[in-house]
Amino acid sequence: MVQALSTALAGFSARSDAIARLAERIRNQPPNENLAGDMVGLMVSQRLAEACLAVARVADQTSESLIHVIA
Repeated sequence: MVQALSTALAGFSARSDAIARLAERIRNQPPNENLAGDMVGLMVSQRLAEACLAVARVADQTSESLIHVIA
């Protein structure tokens, strides 16, 4: 479970970095540039970050359950 938790948190960190990069690119885009691709990328990164947090939450809950079973 520890490996699943660390993998999920690493994925969340990577998605957070991607969100920051995309937000910066959107902010600095010229007005006549196509914004749709960056907005889609931003939404995809958001959903992936949410999925990583869900995995982390389940891994944490499973670890707690296992600790209670062992104790």
